[in-house]
Amino acid sequence: MKKSKAHHRQDHLNPVLDAAGERLAQILLRSVDTLDPNTLQRLRAAREQAVEQHRMALVHVAQTGMSMAGHGSVGRVDSEDPRVPVWQRLSSVGMLIALLLGLWLIDTIQNENSLQDAAEVDRVLLIDDLPPAAYLDPGFKYFLKLSYPTKSR
Repeated sequence: MKKSKAHHRQDHLNPVLDAAGERLAQILLRSVDTLDPNTLQRLRAAREQAVEQHRMALVHVAQTGMSMAGHGSVGRVDSEDPRVPVWQRLSSVGMLIALLLGLWLIDTIQNENSLQDAAEVDRVLLIDDLPPAAYLDPGFKYFLKLSYPTKSR
């Protein structure tokens, strides 16, 4: 039987458990040649199932992380979750402040523009030769229509 590849250690494991796992792996490797083909086939199938389950768990974690990034991280601060870094919480608050500041700025600019437009109309009315009451007179409107007819095509 051919030798299996060396496995990759994970640094976050307890060293005692890692050493016990190494000893168990050595014992199993020594006795793999004595196993019958039926048992080897079942072990291979069990390993493939375990690897597939691990892969699916990783995919699920990645998808959950992606969905949280796409749906929940902007504007949502979960202060109860210790896994959320402080910079992410602060950036969410910062984005909310920037949004509110932008809305306030838009409102201020629109109000200023409407005030400038109203001031321009008042300025034109005040410096004109006609008194403002003339623009309200229906006869004056009729006079303007006769004096300046609109061109129809």
